[in-house]
Amino acid sequence: MLKSILRPILLPILEPCISILAYTKPKIHRQKSIVILRTDAIGDYLLFRAFLNEIRAAYPTYHITLIGNSAWRDLYECFDSAYCDECVWISTADFQTKRFYKTIAILRHIKQIRYELLINPQHSRDKLNATIASHINALSKIAPQGDDVNLSPRKKAKHDRIYSTLTPSSPEILFEFYRNKEFFEQLLQKPLSTSPKLHLPPPTPPHYKQPYSILFVGASAKYRRWSVEHFAEVGEYLIQTHNHNILICGGNGDVESGFYLEQLLQAKVKDCKQSIYNLTGKTTLVELAFLVYNGNLLVSNETSAVHLAALLDTAIIIAVSNGNHLGRFIPYPKEIRDKYYPVFHPYITANYARYKELSNAFTYKSTLDINEIKPEQVIGIIDQIYTQTNIKERQ
Repeated sequence: MLKSILRPILLPILEPCISILAYTKPKIHRQKSIVILRTDAIGDYLLFRAFLNEIRAAYPTYHITLIGNSAWRDLYECFDSAYCDECVWISTADFQTKRFYKTIAILRHIKQIRYELLINPQHSRDKLNATIASHINALSKIAPQGDDVNLSPRKKAKHDRIYSTLTPSSPEILFEFYRNKEFFEQLLQKPLSTSPKLHLPPPTPPHYKQPYSILFVGASAKYRRWSVEHFAEVGEYLIQTHNHNILICGGNGDVESGFYLEQLLQAKVKDCKQSIYNLTGKTTLVELAFLVYNGNLLVSNETSAVHLAALLDTAIIIAVSNGNHLGRFIPYPKEIRDKYYPVFHPYITANYARYKELSNAFTYKSTLDINEIKPEQVIGIIDQIYTQTNIKERQ
């Protein structure tokens, strides 16, 4: 009760207090230097990462620092570490109100260097991104005009004043890779032919019996998670009809769901020879990439696993979605990924002719119930894939 009373009183004064306590003069004035700020999620990073190469090519003699979200650190270190000279990793947990001392320590560390240029490519900048950007010492700061989906118009207008340049952003809904391309073409002042593809190092032999399908049960929010029972029906079908082994995958927060799905599948197919491997909470993002690369099919909520699979261009992808971020993160354009099959909420499927209207309505959030998407819809897509394309399973 006391906390709820004090919170609205204390929060408005906390931000200026943090700014005062985090103040420090820069100790290093780094000539010919760039700092790139990218604090959003894994999927956002995957659709941005190819442009690190463009920055390095355009500024070959510059010292480049990346300030990034630690959630995708292992992906960067495996695939992209050649493009930056230094990294500062940010954990979103360190910027929670109750850990303000961590916030102060990180901001003081960031403020110790003065750069020539800050590049902040995030289209939908949020409070975390805005806070860090405002504490970076740079002679020039550039960002896209962006939108105000994560900040109120008043706060965004205030934050935008820190930038030397705001590049124009097209008002139409763009797939996120093309949104990044729009910004970097304006920054570098030339057309780009950048490919978002992700190229693995030489893959190791598969550790799991093939053919196999991956069921990825995780997602960042509850309203984006398809039910475990629905995944179980699809898994049962893949085992009994296509003789697939099953890999259950997800993050640390999905361990309980993964265990439940494993139990359901074992009960449904106890007389089958196929194997069920529960790997929830047991793989890094890089390990997941290799699993997807060697697999035959991925059935997943619309989350980072889908973006990882799409950019690897190997396994067939079925993305179950209530339409959240429609047009921005889903579906993938055919020219980027062809073996990609979104399974949408029935309302979206029935009204797909009104795609532009729907994408404007759902580009930032959908309130449609994802569990109104039935397993039969996914199974129907799988049947269609294997019937129409006559895919040869990897034995």
